[in-house]
Amino acid sequence: MAEERDMLDDLIDIQEDWQALSNPFGGVLDTLTQDPSKVKVWDPSEYKEVPRTNAVTCLQVAAQTDEVCGLCQQVCPTAAIEISPIKKRVIITEDCRRCGLCSGVCPTGTFLTTKLAAKVLYDRIARVAAAYEQAIITCTRALGRLPKGNEIVLPCVGAVPTQVWFALLSEYGNLTVYLPLGICDRCRTITGEEAYADHIAEAEELSDASVGLEVDEKDLTHDYTRAYKRSQFVGNMARAGMTVATAGVPVLAGAQIVAKRIKDHGQQLLDLQRQIEKAVGAKTDGSKRRVLTQERKLVLAAIQKQPELANNFSLRVPVCDWSLCTMCGDCTRACPVHACEIDSSGHFSVEPTYCINCEACMIVCPECAIEMEPCDPQELVVPDENAEKLAVRRAALEQRKQEARARAKKALDAVEHLAET
Repeated sequence: MAEERDMLDDLIDIQEDWQALSNPFGGVLDTLTQDPSKVKVWDPSEYKEVPRTNAVTCLQVAAQTDEVCGLCQQVCPTAAIEISPIKKRVIITEDCRRCGLCSGVCPTGTFLTTKLAAKVLYDRIARVAAAYEQAIITCTRALGRLPKGNEIVLPCVGAVPTQVWFALLSEYGNLTVYLPLGICDRCRTITGEEAYADHIAEAEELSDASVGLEVDEKDLTHDYTRAYKRSQFVGNMARAGMTVATAGVPVLAGAQIVAKRIKDHGQQLLDLQRQIEKAVGAKTDGSKRRVLTQERKLVLAAIQKQPELANNFSLRVPVCDWSLCTMCGDCTRACPVHACEIDSSGHFSVEPTYCINCEACMIVCPECAIEMEPCDPQELVVPDENAEKLAVRRAALEQRKQEARARAKKALDAVEHLAET
């Protein structure tokens, strides 16, 4: 249903029309008068980088066996990833295409990239989704030119992990992938199409939302959202010392509002980690610090806002058979995020909020004492003490209001009774 227009929308249209008339050649003259050496040109290599590796977090290295994980090697289109579990090394060879697919599938953050880190990707896409009618995610081959304000260019769309798609879809409904027909068929990153298809399909199922797809460039839109234009217009007028008599219009410019939204999300992630650490402990009994990956934090943050989405997850955690366990500790050593532990009493336990369901602990157990079993997905909803305290205060306030109403009604009934007598 279209939003009802008002005076502010008319003023914005007038301003945009006037700007177009007063500068009919737009950026053409600006481009012609610029120093040629300073004019930005299309360079696909700017969107790519060879990832650094952190072998400590690799599941194969932690488990000391190549029987676990291996997702990065499976998705790499040039077999450029070499893992030596015994030597504790993860090497990227010169055959790397810098597609980012390895960082998109790695569950433990072994591949470190400046541009493709989960939180960086989320922030880039969220800024666009909050300001434009359409947030367009595409790749260097599909675009082939300098991107416009709402176009996010990646070395491959498959570099966006499922968890990032889920976090974005839980909050934004205007995400679109732009890939012309046949573009992936001609790409040398031969595993990219399957990777992004799997990531998006899983995220859509988990979030009960969907990603749009455009195959023709002429169908792309680059307009700001109505809310963004209104807040930007009012902010500009406020800075010019002018006012608009329209109730409920934000006084901050649109860009400031978007920046604040991203900043608030970052603070939410920090607060969430503190809540989790307070609830279950930041360290194991063996003083190993538990690791909450960026992807995991994004998922948990989205679930805190919409707890019902937790039910879409199939959560499985390791469970130990005490009759078989010899307390050798291989299971805990194989877990790079330290989600499971054997305490001082010899009891095996796991924290579902940290567990990434990799099954490494089960695979390395020499006695086959560990099995992966279903767990209530509501375990992913982290108790918020502040929210609980606020709910208690609100309940107490509501109780006092009801008691006050009851006393007032009783007094009124008494007055009416006296009036009748």
